[in-house]
Amino acid sequence: MAHTTPKVWVAIWGREVQAEVRVPGETISSIVLDTPAWKEWLEQPSTRSFAYPIYDEQVGYIRAFMTVRKEQRRRGSTYWVAYRRNGARLGKIYLGGAGQLSQQTLAAVAARFLVLARAEAELSDRKEVSA
Repeated sequence: MAHTTPKVWVAIWGREVQAEVRVPGETISSIVLDTPAWKEWLEQPSTRSFAYPIYDEQVGYIRAFMTVRKEQRRRGSTYWVAYRRNGARLGKIYLGGAGQLSQQTLAAVAARFLVLARAEAELSDRKEVSA
């Protein structure tokens, strides 16, 4: 059976944001972010990564997903890191421990990756025009 990475889905109604992670193949079909169940899921040894959407409000759809991975430190503790490939470059942003991983933090990092992608696209457009 192929491994399917859990995905976070974000719904925005006015000022209210609801985000949940959908875990394929588990009895719990979804876990709401920023709840005790979310923290518990992050700390499980079987939880190693998930995908988080990079939503572009200017165009009104999801541009891409960033991958959030749990990494092991030499001293035994774990921490979370977000990755996003943009062309040949791989971006990496440190997120911290499971206790620091919130909907607000993930949204801010996704927005940062979106800004980096736009800057990279503008730079490549300028190179094409000047060539």
